[in-house]
Amino acid sequence: MEKMKRMVAVVISAIFVLLCFAGCSSSGPAEEITDETLLVAYTEENKPFIYTDEKGQLTGFDVKIIEKIFDDVKNDYKNYKFVQVDKDYRIGEDTAYTDGDGNAYIAYVMVGGISKNAGSFNKDHTFTKDIIDNRIITVTAKGSSIGTYADLNGVNAGVVSDTAKAALDKNSAIKDGMKKVTEYPDTASALADLKAGKIDALVIDEFHFNVAEGKDDFKVLDSELDTISYVYAFKKWDWYDEAFNEAIYELKSPEYNDADEFTPIVEEFFGYNASNFDYQPPETK
Repeated sequence: MEKMKRMVAVVISAIFVLLCFAGCSSSGPAEEITDETLLVAYTEENKPFIYTDEKGQLTGFDVKIIEKIFDDVKNDYKNYKFVQVDKDYRIGEDTAYTDGDGNAYIAYVMVGGISKNAGSFNKDHTFTKDIIDNRIITVTAKGSSIGTYADLNGVNAGVVSDTAKAALDKNSAIKDGMKKVTEYPDTASALADLKAGKIDALVIDEFHFNVAEGKDDFKVLDSELDTISYVYAFKKWDWYDEAFNEAIYELKSPEYNDADEFTPIVEEFFGYNASNFDYQPPETK
């Protein structure tokens, strides 16, 4: 009888182990979208936030961050899936995916290099704290006599990228005081002309400048023309932003990990620390 009891106990223990493996599997990217799948929307590939690599796999800063924090934000979801949606997609309302049986699924978070200070998008959405910042800066040759923005009056300047051009256009007093503004298609040619003295100053965003070859040959003026802040977006008044804020905070804080796991991911995809994420949980404020 005692032997039989031990055998029954072993069988029951084995069943519990099997059930645990069946029900407690690690969460991650979904192979098939179901009601238990968190859909993460993006409108277009936007390197280094989200893009397809040379192996045909979706990767990028946002992909890596979602992978790291999913267990902390998943709520009742078991897995997640990135889905591409139209530019006018309404988070938490519109269908983001329809399966073969006609079942419709909605995305409740949007990523992919979303700028919170972009037109009417602000009033319709709730955002995380600023996750990535892209400052619009002005650089000159190291030996230049230009030391402040006031010194840009009457100079020949260059500008690289639509982001930098928009910031310069917004600062019309500075732009109107310049003798000439030349638009450049790429960073390398602009910095080459700056070094050669063909232009006196260059308006550029940090995303491009900080990964440029030879950037140490130039100096950056104090302050910036603008700062573009990138965030994750949710439906207006959605509570989910706080869950993401806290998850990123914990990823960054050595109090929750052996080390800061957030900053190395930023540097991996942006080439420098492009983040000033400063969220503080309510209990620490």
